[in-house]
Amino acid sequence: MTNEMTDSFARYAGWSAYASVAATIVAFIFLVIFFSIGQPFGTLNDIFSVFQVLFMLPLVWYLYTQLRVSNAILNWVAVLFGVVGILTTASAQTLLVFGRVGFEQSLPYNLAGGAAIGVWLILCNALAMNQNVLPNGLTFAGIVAGIGYILLVIGFWIGGQSHPLFIGGGLAALIVYCVWGIWLGRVLLNG
Repeated sequence: MTNEMTDSFARYAGWSAYASVAATIVAFIFLVIFFSIGQPFGTLNDIFSVFQVLFMLPLVWYLYTQLRVSNAILNWVAVLFGVVGILTTASAQTLLVFGRVGFEQSLPYNLAGGAAIGVWLILCNALAMNQNVLPNGLTFAGIVAGIGYILLVIGFWIGGQSHPLFIGGGLAALIVYCVWGIWLGRVLLNG
């Protein structure tokens, strides 16, 4: 890949990071409104959740291209978790939006997808930290966001939406993922 192509894809990935964060925030707002008012805000949350994860795909590929120098196997494992998690979550949410499955049917796939996204965030940011590809604070935020995703899933499996791990993990995933995405977007767009 030429430098011009690499720079162009970095900008694309940077804007994708911003778009993922924007979709995350809008999805969360619609979720809060849904719990207060009801439909159609649940469906709007589901729609924006699809875009939230799909905008992560360029990030998976960009980080893979930056991290493939060393730990190639672990880098591929990270990509596998990222792509499978993103596509699983996006597919389950899309089927939910179009009424092909119910919430209960989509839940195991959304949880598995979320856990896989968490593993991707942890692995790719740990590799980036190890290789000094990104600022250490940024990679630390990515690891914390990944842990948040995993804790959210564990908390839900243990006790549902009212379990402290679900709430704490969800807040970490929401807040720290947004910080990570904005910071990553800024790094990629500013070179």
